[in-house]
Amino acid sequence: MKKSSLLLLLLIAITSFSFNNPPARGKSSITAISKSLIFPVAGTKSKIRDLWGASRGGGIRKHKGIDIHAAKGTPVVAIADGVIVEKDHTLIGGKTLWLKSATHGWKAYYAHLDRQLVKEGQRVKKGQVIGTIGNTGNARTTPPHLHFGITGSKGWVNPLPYVKHSPKVAAKVPIKKSTAIKKRKR
Repeated sequence: MKKSSLLLLLLIAITSFSFNNPPARGKSSITAISKSLIFPVAGTKSKIRDLWGASRGGGIRKHKGIDIHAAKGTPVVAIADGVIVEKDHTLIGGKTLWLKSATHGWKAYYAHLDRQLVKEGQRVKKGQVIGTIGNTGNARTTPPHLHFGITGSKGWVNPLPYVKHSPKVAAKVPIKKSTAIKKRKR
């Protein structure tokens, strides 16, 4: 094969590769996976606003996730069965959680939470409330939202195809025992 033909094939391969595509084998597999997951924000009053690839930090980086806006305190749920592999509080993500899927080879990232309702190492079920919508970290001056991302063995991928067809669940935030109002005996 000629050198120019090899270069052309290499150029086609490089330009056709896109970080916007999830690590699945086709649209039908993505849709099947999406239907097996739960949308990360409970209820029907959330809205996806900021998409994958949007400019961040004055153009020095790209948005590696999607932002799902909802009222502060709205329940955030596990999109799949798995384990909480990290619970942290960082300058950029604020209160964050990492969920390692039990059946898929990726981790889901939840950022800007107001409350983290699970512990590191805890097993969770699909649809279980794991936190609440907030605006912590570098989102403290923005409306409350969940920054949601997915990362796999090849890095960050666009999470939108994974969740856009996922069913939404109704969920209530568990009340902490210390904040529950106790009835007095008369």
